[in-house]
Amino acid sequence: MGAHPSPSQTRRTLSLLLAGLLSVAALPGRASGQQVRAEFIIHLETLPLRQQEDLREFNRQLKDYVEGHDWLDQPLPNPVRVQLEAFLAYLSSRIKTQYGSKLTASNGTDIKYLDRWWFFEFEHGDVLRHDEHRFHPLTWLIDYYVHLMIGHTLDEYSLFGGNEHFQRAHTIATDGRFSPEYQRGWDERLQRVQDILSDDYKPYRQLRATFYQGIRLHKEGNNYEAKRFCAQAIDSLASFLKTKPRDERPKEFLDAHYLELADVFKTETTPDVYQLLIEIDPAHRATYDQCIANLGRK
Repeated sequence: MGAHPSPSQTRRTLSLLLAGLLSVAALPGRASGQQVRAEFIIHLETLPLRQQEDLREFNRQLKDYVEGHDWLDQPLPNPVRVQLEAFLAYLSSRIKTQYGSKLTASNGTDIKYLDRWWFFEFEHGDVLRHDEHRFHPLTWLIDYYVHLMIGHTLDEYSLFGGNEHFQRAHTIATDGRFSPEYQRGWDERLQRVQDILSDDYKPYRQLRATFYQGIRLHKEGNNYEAKRFCAQAIDSLASFLKTKPRDERPKEFLDAHYLELADVFKTETTPDVYQLLIEIDPAHRATYDQCIANLGRK
């Protein structure tokens, strides 16, 4: 498990990842509403009653804004998942009603971001429109996180496949910093996407692509190749944790995927892979110990 893959193995990995992407690109087109599946959980309980009434359709409006737009030039087997949750606070109504909140954005599995500074204005009856050139503190933040989640999803199909959407999020964050009233938070958002695009983050992006290719092969019944890809992903996780022991991303990844990893290796005859998983993921040791106890059983 600890050995580095040979150049020929690496080339084979890259070839299979490319083949997976090409198979996705060959799929027939889908309706725009299926490109991104959005879930907004915007809590209004702490707002004054009038603002609660003004925003009673807010979740639906945001969902329609996202799901009714063409975000992708290529179809995917499944929609990109975007989940956003916030507890809104009422700020003022000097010119337009202003709100503020912390925000949690997630893909529903292994990617999650906490945004500390979300400020925007909104009035009952406002229509949300996509405009890449005119800054809007509400829609641009939504666009930013949708592009991040699309980027992470495309990374699952090919190495660095999400770069275009990460770059679009980068542009949004760069321009958002120049908003005279709503610039707070955009420095952090810019730093976040710069980190994603940095060389330091590439190993994590690579291991996600390797893992997801292994899971696709497992679902297709190609267990030999599935185990090989997932074993490479586990080795990469172990190496990543040695160099960045305080990084939270591997923990979030393992919390989301430990059951899938355990299932991929259920036909193993030795406990080696599970022992490495216990080493890098002690939080789920009980699951791995159970897998070890079941080795060799039919």
